[in-house]
Amino acid sequence: MKHPQISNLIKLSIFLFFVLFAISCGGGEEEMPDRAKIAEAKKALEEENYEKAKSSVEYFLAQFPKDVEALFIYSEILLQTGQAPKAKEKANLLLEIDPTLAEPHAILGQVAYSRREFPKALDLSRKALKINPKLQAPYRVIGEIYLLQGKVKEGVQVLLEAHNLDPNDVETLKKLASGYIKNKEYASAKKFLEIGLHLDENIPGLHYNLAVVYANMDNGPKAMEHIELALEQYEELDTLFWAGKSRDTRRIIERKFKLNK
Repeated sequence: MKHPQISNLIKLSIFLFFVLFAISCGGGEEEMPDRAKIAEAKKALEEENYEKAKSSVEYFLAQFPKDVEALFIYSEILLQTGQAPKAKEKANLLLEIDPTLAEPHAILGQVAYSRREFPKALDLSRKALKINPKLQAPYRVIGEIYLLQGKVKEGVQVLLEAHNLDPNDVETLKKLASGYIKNKEYASAKKFLEIGLHLDENIPGLHYNLAVVYANMDNGPKAMEHIELALEQYEELDTLFWAGKSRDTRRIIERKFKLNK
């Protein structure tokens, strides 16, 4: 007959073995994603390095295909690279994952904006903000539509709301500066563009807009400095359209201020 204490020790040993085995195998818990690739994609997106942003987010989505933030970032990349139909597919996938999310409506609003379907874009963006008033993208869509419609003050006001929600959002800073440039408020545009450069100097759109601002403020050397930086960065990114536009702008600056290349 076994001694009760020995029997209990054997049972306890077996129990501890299985506990330790379960822990070593991860306990069957769902793997927590390492979001370093998401941070990398966001940074690359801000710097208009769309190939790197796409590569980083695709790597992450291969492991976590239903991650909401990753799908939203991927949609932003697709929209920036003229792939609105694919962005719409991602929005529909997000709606399948959770129909109460704000993000798919924000994406669909941007898709409608890219097609110049402004009433639809406004409706979808407002719907997204009703669900989540802290999303940046819907504010940018609404603000840009107001700017295009000649409602410059209203557009700037909406973009300021977006900026106040996240002062470090570079895309909002660029759109806000564009609004001030449209309204010929060059000092204000310069202020927000310089905030962006303080965050990251490797964003060609900031340099391009600063060149425009300095040209309108009759500061030819500074305008040339920034258009050269914009051109260099666009060429490194192989962004043909904006590299070409930067060359055109450089020629205009050279002629206006009689500068030698």
